[in-house]
Amino acid sequence: MKKERKISKKLAPQDYKRMWGEDGPYSQVRLCEETRILDDSVSRVFLVVEAEINPFTFEYIQKHRQRFVNDEPVIQLLDHAEYRGKFGYIVSAGEVEIQDEKSWLFARKQKDMTIQTLIRMHKFVIDECGLGRDRKYGVIEDKTSRDEHFVWNEGVGKVEPAGDELWDNKTLIGSPAGIWNNKMRLFIVFAFEKSFDFKKESTAVFAKTLKMGSASFNVEIENIESFQEYILITALLPFGIAPARFIEATLDECNVERKKPIFKKDYFVTNVKKPTPEQIMSFLQQLPLDKDIQMPL
Repeated sequence: MKKERKISKKLAPQDYKRMWGEDGPYSQVRLCEETRILDDSVSRVFLVVEAEINPFTFEYIQKHRQRFVNDEPVIQLLDHAEYRGKFGYIVSAGEVEIQDEKSWLFARKQKDMTIQTLIRMHKFVIDECGLGRDRKYGVIEDKTSRDEHFVWNEGVGKVEPAGDELWDNKTLIGSPAGIWNNKMRLFIVFAFEKSFDFKKESTAVFAKTLKMGSASFNVEIENIESFQEYILITALLPFGIAPARFIEATLDECNVERKKPIFKKDYFVTNVKKPTPEQIMSFLQQLPLDKDIQMPL
């Protein structure tokens, strides 16, 4: 029997944007009351179930609908959904006039069925595009041969070579803020010195320094946001580079280029999630630091 070889689709940034989620597909199901008004009074009240599906998922499933020939709810959704621009693909999953508890039971059943249908569609996209692993885990590979790794065998009282079941030269590393190109996403905050004025000239100096520094460490800069008191950098850092090494080298280079330092020596870094303005301002209020601190995220 020939084994089917799975090939993951290579995604572009625009594909992720059309999924609506930061790291994967996002859709939503809504159960609401719809009050119908005729002339000057309420006519009837309905329970309406409706789903909004992100464009990427809907169109990807549509291209592979042959894989869902035995999944009637998915086929029905594909056949009846309508494209509504920024709202994605909209499909009605049922409506019922509110009369008694049976009306609510029917609406909840339709809602739950629609949710499970979208989950199956999302799982297909996640599996086909390799989102589950590639976006959450990175790989560190040990180049050392397994023949050079040994373990102590208590049963025979001697050291023996590690077998295949004990040795794997690849280690999965997870990071809450995500992985891209086998690099860990970090959010870094540099605080401006009080007397520093971040004008056009200094902006060019900073951009040049950051570009050169990131290239030397094989760091990718995803985004830079400048505010009155600080700069927020989103960067992708190789697993083999200590974050402090890259960050402090960048700070040193930025400050040495100017007669007066651009940034304070203390910085904020996290790989959990993007810090809120409130969290950043709380950090800034504690400067200068006499020791490392932990901020709740």
